[in-house]
Amino acid sequence: MGLLNSKPQWQVSSIPDLTGRVAIVTGGNTGLGFVTVRELARKGADVYMLCRQESRALAAIEKIKSELGPDIKSKIEYIKFDLQNLKLATKAAQDFIERETRLDILVNNAGIMATPYELSPDGIEVQAFPLLPILKQTAAMPDSHVRIVNVTSNGYRFASGPDFSTLEKLNQKTWTTWGRYGLSKLSNILFTNELQKRLIESGQQIYSTELIRGPLQSWPFLSPLAYVTSLLLLSPEEGALTQLYAATAPEVEEKDLKAALLFPIAQLTQKNALAEDKERKLGMQFWDLCEKLVKEKA
Repeated sequence: MGLLNSKPQWQVSSIPDLTGRVAIVTGGNTGLGFVTVRELARKGADVYMLCRQESRALAAIEKIKSELGPDIKSKIEYIKFDLQNLKLATKAAQDFIERETRLDILVNNAGIMATPYELSPDGIEVQAFPLLPILKQTAAMPDSHVRIVNVTSNGYRFASGPDFSTLEKLNQKTWTTWGRYGLSKLSNILFTNELQKRLIESGQQIYSTELIRGPLQSWPFLSPLAYVTSLLLLSPEEGALTQLYAATAPEVEEKDLKAALLFPIAQLTQKNALAEDKERKLGMQFWDLCEKLVKEKA
């Protein structure tokens, strides 16, 4: 079912031929990630599915191959990736670099939604750069169209009073469930802003795109409403369109949508003041904290 009164303007049939290009999709074994892997592979890209559970990933890959049929020439492979463990995340990047010499599309799709308070093994609230060289290398190649797509959601508007100065500030348990979720989605946008500014000369294009599992963990009494809620939400096929648009559509370069915030379906959306971060205070603060944690934990 689609969002009420939603009329998709862009479809998977609009994806150009991706033969020869290489993509990574995190969290690609289910939902939006699954659809993204399938449609990139359908158009000829070699796709790496990065997720935690090998059995689920391999089953998803087999399902995609079955759906695409025997004539599919794309390579679809699995690499173990745990977003909550920086060492394992770094190893996943290294595993990829050992297998490939280019990376055209990186879709950071993996994530969770409004779960109860929890810290990762690295001591980081779970919602809260080894691939950059190969991305830059690919961007320097003839006829390259390197894209980095970070999945966020309109829930970033729940964020208020963000402080990314220290890990302790980031992990404040005083935030509500939706407040923590909002901060995590805001941080995705801030990271996108900052990364694009730092890569402005390299040719990469970075975008944030919009995303009911987490809320039901936080508030089990909402379970009876899950079906009704699902009728108002986009299906995975519809929901994946925006990130596929950002990852593949030629017009995003023609329109110069660098660091754009795109919401369903493939619509440019105005950021609020926090996400716009015109003075780069929050973005640089968040970037510095990320660099510090990667050095310490990875």
